[in-house]
Amino acid sequence: MSQFMMQALDYTDDDALNRRLAVRHLHFIRMKEEKEKGIFISGGAILNSDKKMIGSVIILSLKDKESVASWVQEDPYMKNHVWNEIKILPFQLAEV
Repeated sequence: MSQFMMQALDYTDDDALNRRLAVRHLHFIRMKEEKEKGIFISGGAILNSDKKMIGSVIILSLKDKESVASWVQEDPYMKNHVWNEIKILPFQLAEV
């Protein structure tokens, strides 16, 4: 398997944070399941200067970039219009 870094920036409308918070528990359930499968390596929220969540960074282990793109589409944040701009890059977690 290969590693990838997925960066997702949220929508910027006035209700974006509320949509995120409404499905956050579903996103966390999925991440726990994906961690057990060895797919989710690490991740967290991107914060703005006011410490409000405006996006996510996730490190994944999957076959290829296309697999990551498909995986992203199944996330509650994607299905509920939280994530807007997605960037997927090859990644290598440092083993220190």
